[in-house]
Amino acid sequence: MNTKNKLRNYGTTHVLALGQMTLSECDVRVDWDNQNGFWWNETCSLVLEVFGLPGNRYESHPDSDYMLFTFKSKKDADLCRILLSERL
Repeated sequence: MNTKNKLRNYGTTHVLALGQMTLSECDVRVDWDNQNGFWWNETCSLVLEVFGLPGNRYESHPDSDYMLFTFKSKKDADLCRILLSERL
């Protein structure tokens, strides 16, 4: 882990500081990385097939550089990291 990214412990929640954004253990960030539309459609399809539409088990937050999936449980976030491991 470089000096820009630091893991902090706030009680029971671990937060990864990335510049101005902090990720909790329930967040999964997928960078765009100049991927084509097909790649992104496949990525979203994988998440939708397992977790359903946003709102119940997670929320999605698009940004110009990445998509952030915020899960309501750490277990679902960990499962998503495994599901998207080749894309993260």
